[in-house]
Amino acid sequence: MAKKEEKKGLFGKAVDALTNRDEKEAAEAAQRAESEAKVKAAAAAREAEQAKAKAAVAEAKLKAVEAEKAKEKAKQDRVEAAQKAEEWRAKQAENAKPKIIAEHKLTETETLSHLSLKYYGSATRPYWMVIYEENKEEIGDNPAHVRVGMTIRIPELPEELKKDK
Repeated sequence: MAKKEEKKGLFGKAVDALTNRDEKEAAEAAQRAESEAKVKAAAAAREAEQAKAKAAVAEAKLKAVEAEKAKEKAKQDRVEAAQKAEEWRAKQAENAKPKIIAEHKLTETETLSHLSLKYYGSATRPYWMVIYEENKEEIGDNPAHVRVGMTIRIPELPEELKKDK
């Protein structure tokens, strides 16, 4: 500022003394600095808002990934529960199967009623049906279709038929 004063001549100094030109220049410079500061502040605010928006997007993506993981875990838990239930049912079915008391190879004159009479003491339908049900896979849909040489499993008599004896 001192150099500026030196460059000014006598007339410039007189004009300065009579006017407020220096104050106006200083006010304009201050106003320009204030405007620049406002622009910089607005730019900083936009950057901060953008950073905040990016953080919100990142958080939303993270929550979506966590939700997907939770969904996969729930699906896996359902599959495991279904497998355990199936294992339990298979075990129950295995336990529900009657104990096999004998295996008998059929001769040409034997039928299921002959076997029920021999092993259970009765040739009536309820008794030979126990033998048929145990061997249904091998015999087929018709209990009369037993074949010579077929090995028949003889299950233990159910409790309700034991009482009838």
